[in-house]
Amino acid sequence: MPEPSTSLPEPATPVRRRRRTRFLREGLVFVGVVLALGLAAGSRPNNLLVWVFGALVAALLVSGFVSGFMMMPLRATRLEPRRGRVGEPLLVRYDISNSARRLPAFDVHAREVATPAGLEPVAEAWTLHVGPRETAHAEAVFRPTRRGRARLAAFELWTSFPFGIIRKSVRFDSAGEVLIHPEVRPLRAEVLARVAAGGLGGQRLSSQSGGSDDFFGVREYRPGDSVRHIAWKRLAGTGRLATIERSRSVPPRVRILLDLRRATADLRLAEGEDARAFEERAIVLAASFIALADRLGYEHALSVAGLPIPPMALRRGHFHREKLMSALAALDLDAPRAAGNGLSTSDERATLIVIHPDRADTSIAPEQSWHFTARQLDSLCEQDAEGGARA
Repeated sequence: MPEPSTSLPEPATPVRRRRRTRFLREGLVFVGVVLALGLAAGSRPNNLLVWVFGALVAALLVSGFVSGFMMMPLRATRLEPRRGRVGEPLLVRYDISNSARRLPAFDVHAREVATPAGLEPVAEAWTLHVGPRETAHAEAVFRPTRRGRARLAAFELWTSFPFGIIRKSVRFDSAGEVLIHPEVRPLRAEVLARVAAGGLGGQRLSSQSGGSDDFFGVREYRPGDSVRHIAWKRLAGTGRLATIERSRSVPPRVRILLDLRRATADLRLAEGEDARAFEERAIVLAASFIALADRLGYEHALSVAGLPIPPMALRRGHFHREKLMSALAALDLDAPRAAGNGLSTSDERATLIVIHPDRADTSIAPEQSWHFTARQLDSLCEQDAEGGARA
């Protein structure tokens, strides 16, 4: 249902408008019937035929004029989201404004003139009523099918009100872009827990105080310190209050290294296998590891070998995860590949997970690293009740 408002916002950027009129299939049938009745009324004049013919011609004229005058004052802007994800619904919003003082608009649809590759239309945007000097909001639903940049060009408003005979449309040339993140598959939580446990990036104690784990040290008592943390033995020996400090634990740290050093045509695959599909599966596996690490509270980072993507620092949080996902979404697999492992030169204490699109190449990373290939994606995912990998 539309959400009317009394204010009438102006479009953020001016766009070119083009009007168009065309007959629907039902309208062509209607015109054929009108012509047949007109010929019959002309050859054998009959009051009933003449009245019916006149009524049909009037309906045709009313349909054209009403829908035409109704669409003329309409303005629209597209509010596309900044990002989407493969396999998840993508909502594109249209703000439809009616600048007329008295004439409302009914049954207004909004659609993309040319849907970009990688976006499948699911539901068209539609609003029942846009009152005079009001704005209504309509949302279209798309299903992203591949990662990358989805570029939107022109969209149009159209209506066939009142009789569904003639379609009047107004086209708006407005460019937009949505960054589609790669698909995230539900990996088994124990996979990452076993990989990170006991390694360089496993659970460990911080060099700073402030937790409730092992003994860290003793300091002078400060007002507000808990009585439970007072060092009573030291008080008995020195007569001065002191507080026991505990060390705090640091979450495990993992770095995902995506190995894209080999060009798509040079991947070591069996004959007939789609090399580009294996590269995309490797990207999906990297995104799934990042999502799992974020869900478990691990510090995580991303490095890409073969493409000029600088290694990203270890962080936690929603915005850091979205930054890494955007980096994966923007990868250009048609770009020339380079040598190097994409790792920083600093000594980093983190578990290194290397993901290969074809075969594992252990020479890219230190000996303690873990290696996975794109073929293992389904086996690492959670299993459904029937024993299959969950999408």
